[in-house]
Amino acid sequence: MTQQTLQELLVERVSIYAQSDRARELIDQGVESMFKDVVKDAFRSHGDFGKAVQEALKAALPANVTDMFELQRYNALVGNALKERWQAAALQSSVLEHAEKAIADVLDGEDLLTGEISLKALLEEFISDHREEAAENGWNHPEIRIEETQSGRSDFIFISFDPEPEESRALSAYHSEARSKFSLKHSLHVHVTGSREADDHFRKSDQLGEVLSAKLDDKRIAVNMRIRSKWERMLASLYFGNATLVIDCDPDDFSYGFDD
Repeated sequence: MTQQTLQELLVERVSIYAQSDRARELIDQGVESMFKDVVKDAFRSHGDFGKAVQEALKAALPANVTDMFELQRYNALVGNALKERWQAAALQSSVLEHAEKAIADVLDGEDLLTGEISLKALLEEFISDHREEAAENGWNHPEIRIEETQSGRSDFIFISFDPEPEESRALSAYHSEARSKFSLKHSLHVHVTGSREADDHFRKSDQLGEVLSAKLDDKRIAVNMRIRSKWERMLASLYFGNATLVIDCDPDDFSYGFDD
């Protein structure tokens, strides 16, 4: 038997081990672990990939929408499109898992609007936004009108509202004629699509509808408008996002709270 030095023996055993399946298994495990760490790091919100996803989403948004409002439904469309593209590329499940989390980190946020909006909630936000103006002018309540019409077999509702009540204008020498519903600053033309039991026990049911047209500050709503407050975002999402309007209130339900 040939006498081997310790160094020669070590080289021989390393060489033999390197050719074995066990060495391949360990290398594969190491490579897999390395890639998992790289993918996790890449998909963190502060990582390069997370930032790239944010920039890609911003670039995909229609012009001016980022200045107007966030639509959960639109965000979902963008997210689903990214997932489908990555799935088509046959990425492994571990990568897709981190990719979906990265999408969620970018798209999720507080105060995103859902596919259903309460008219009562919208008008309460509107009133809150104009309460200071109402106090300065001595207004007790806003002007709110809800008028139902029918055309053929379809029912429609025209909702118009304005921060200034009609009786306040009547006291002014500058206004000799009463305003029509079309003269109020803001409005929603709604096609009634159904109804459901009301949460408020004072109401039998709430109507549901889709917004056909909308007016904001005397102008037909458009994508280049600057949307500032929450109630304006809600109104915009009803028109642009096809959200369902829940008509869960009456015009005389609202005041600025100065009646006491």
